[in-house]
Amino acid sequence: MDQPYSWARRGGYEVSSKGDKRFSAFSAKIKRFDNLTIEVLYQCTDEFGKGCDPIGLDWRKGKGFRPANGKSPEELYKGYKQLWTFWMAENIDLVFELAERAADAGYVLTDCFASTPVNQARALSELLNEFFGLKG
Repeated sequence: MDQPYSWARRGGYEVSSKGDKRFSAFSAKIKRFDNLTIEVLYQCTDEFGKGCDPIGLDWRKGKGFRPANGKSPEELYKGYKQLWTFWMAENIDLVFELAERAADAGYVLTDCFASTPVNQARALSELLNEFFGLKG
């Protein structure tokens, strides 16, 4: 394995709810945060994302809207990627499976719904490169 992983909207291993749902932010849960999904944590919490509904935890109040906390796109992505880092630490078996499936798809992870750089295909491809010591 010497080729770095990359991401795109189409043409690789689909990690959205239209593909392998286990790697979708709507399905991926983090035990250390009461089994909340990455989508809820990103859309609702101030620490990792947009801070749009920190009490009610309704991800719909953030999806497609500007962050309530005024974070920049870079700050948002940093928090989003951190959430995926926590998820990977709790799901190491799935990390290896994802790496194999991505390799079979030309080392490309895709998210057909990605309309911004904050998406699971990007975060997971970068984290796989970091995990395996590959240059992205």
